[in-house]
Amino acid sequence: LTFAKPSTSKLLSSVSNVNANANANVNTSPTSSSPGTKRTAVLICPAQFCVPADYEKLISTLRSKSPTMSSGRVANLPRTEWIKVAKQLPTSEFFSANLNNAKTLDWYFKAIENGLAEIYAEEGDDVNVCLIGHSIGGWVARSYLGGLSQSSTSVYRETIKRCTSLITLGSPHRAPGTALVDQTRGLLRAVEERRECSVEGLKENGISVTCVLSTAVKGNLFTNNLEEIVATTSYLPLIDDWTKITSGVKGDGIIPEDLAFMDGCNRVVVEKCTITGNNVRHAHVLPTPYNLWAPAAPSISLPEDFCWYGSEGVIDSWVEYA
Repeated sequence: LTFAKPSTSKLLSSVSNVNANANANVNTSPTSSSPGTKRTAVLICPAQFCVPADYEKLISTLRSKSPTMSSGRVANLPRTEWIKVAKQLPTSEFFSANLNNAKTLDWYFKAIENGLAEIYAEEGDDVNVCLIGHSIGGWVARSYLGGLSQSSTSVYRETIKRCTSLITLGSPHRAPGTALVDQTRGLLRAVEERRECSVEGLKENGISVTCVLSTAVKGNLFTNNLEEIVATTSYLPLIDDWTKITSGVKGDGIIPEDLAFMDGCNRVVVEKCTITGNNVRHAHVLPTPYNLWAPAAPSISLPEDFCWYGSEGVIDSWVEYA
């Protein structure tokens, strides 16, 4: 999306037809707020292979707990979009772990911009923006706000003016140099090394940063607990010192604690749901990357008592930062 001029009036008329129905199943209508209170629209950047329908309940819960939230939507990424990453697999940049964010994640950045364009077209000038990133969506949103998308559109410029907060839920923010493998092939390292993507750099644009992580799931090499075994296989390739596993590494079952917090961020550590007392885990669904014939269909839902960052008894720990 490229617009001739950055003025808001031009932007609003230009984007009125952008993906008007893309998120009809999860968007909420703008609501009015009390005089003098700036409204905030939320855009969720989803986890890998998750789709907008997976976040319907999160948006509903956010609306009930945040009186200044005007609307909520999800960057429209059907699971077929993730196939586009495969274009980078046979390249020298992939093998040398030097992938370029703008080139590799252009499809994700476009989905973010489309969602933001819809917000500005529907809600006008009097609205702030909060980006909430789940898992990979957290550092992709950070990359976008820090300029690694190389976007020069009016939507991007407007977002830097209007975005007041970035909240990441179970997102890795560090790319340890001594890990067994660089799973992002240099993408996350580039984000971490860019000053504009740091807490300090984002704050200079008026964006507060909050990182949320559960430490409920311990990785353990010597156990017959299935969840701990799965956590160990997730943590092991990511941590600086793999011997830490022998003494127990905590995280949300997918992301270990060592990687989840940016220097200087609002740090929110959760463990138990305040309503059920159950452990808080990385996600509430099992993504279905194989379901390409219905790319926008919901992922497989986990049991209702399987708590995650968006559960009723967990969201209170971080919603104030939105």
